[in-house]
Amino acid sequence: MTQKIPYKYPYLIQSQLISVNFAIATILFMMIAMVFVGRWFPPIAPNLDAEQVALLFQENTNNYRFGGLLITLGAACFWPFGVAITEQMKRVEGYQHHPMATIQLFSLNTTICAIFVPGMLWMAAAFRPERMPDVTQALNDLGWLTFIGAFPPAVIQTLSIAYCVLNQTDSNRIFPKWFGYFNLWVATGFLTGALVPFTKEGAFAWNGLIAFWVAATFFFGWIIVSWYVVRQCIFQQAEALGFKQELSE
Repeated sequence: MTQKIPYKYPYLIQSQLISVNFAIATILFMMIAMVFVGRWFPPIAPNLDAEQVALLFQENTNNYRFGGLLITLGAACFWPFGVAITEQMKRVEGYQHHPMATIQLFSLNTTICAIFVPGMLWMAAAFRPERMPDVTQALNDLGWLTFIGAFPPAVIQTLSIAYCVLNQTDSNRIFPKWFGYFNLWVATGFLTGALVPFTKEGAFAWNGLIAFWVAATFFFGWIIVSWYVVRQCIFQQAEALGFKQELSE
């Protein structure tokens, strides 16, 4: 006979599963925005002059408007995903004192701003494409410098996850140990955006091999791996609570 589980446990598991699956929505919104709508894969070259940038916004006005909108939606979907990570980190640290989980959540907010704000800036640049080219160029520059160059919050976020995972005890192991080393590795990958304010051409420019393509691989790869790991942790929590057996009947 299956033990009756209090309602809070089914809600706890279901709400976390819904939250962690927002990671997929983040990827879909951002990939559709960048590849198909805004066509920012690769990004607008940073070495274009003001007139060339303005012409792009005049010729692709609605693409950039809708692309920016989808970017902001993708950024918003990052919140519930990050909360799911925090909830599982609290299982490691405890629900009363959980410094790394708190750091992860607060740094997540700024990481989201580094995605959300560029989307708004690109929409603002496309809102009045007839304006002075220098203004459009400035908005575009600010968008890409933020999108690629605002890496410190993401580094702190991944380092906090790594510290939490690598300091688990054998009696309270929630995450696989390799996930901690993976986050350390990803943190180094995010550092590739550090040089985008200093160059307009080459591998470290915001459209370059290292600053953009490597960083994008690390970012989307981290989302996919973290989605899988956290989702498995939630299933593990459900099984520990007896909820998995109840669902199967």
